[in-house]
Amino acid sequence: MVPAVVNLALVVAYALLLGLLAVRYRRGTVGREKFAFLVGVCLTWLSYGLLQITQEGPVPTGTTLNYALDGLAVVCLLAGLSLMYRWWRKRDGTEASATGQ
Repeated sequence: MVPAVVNLALVVAYALLLGLLAVRYRRGTVGREKFAFLVGVCLTWLSYGLLQITQEGPVPTGTTLNYALDGLAVVCLLAGLSLMYRWWRKRDGTEASATGQ
């Protein structure tokens, strides 16, 4: 199994990556569509890291913090999947209109 420190590092890394993406979006170096996709990917992986912390990590099972982190992980997963789906639909529509279909 993976040590708990690695699971914590995953959560911190993806939280920092989300922050860096927000800064790059604010400065205008990342486009809106690419930003939505990258945030969706980060949120899905952040949810994975949060679930790893609550299942076998330092947070004891059955506590309020465990339930809160599980809920946050589910919200992050659903938000990430919806952002990636929206990106996919927008990209798919753009390509179809560009080719004349």
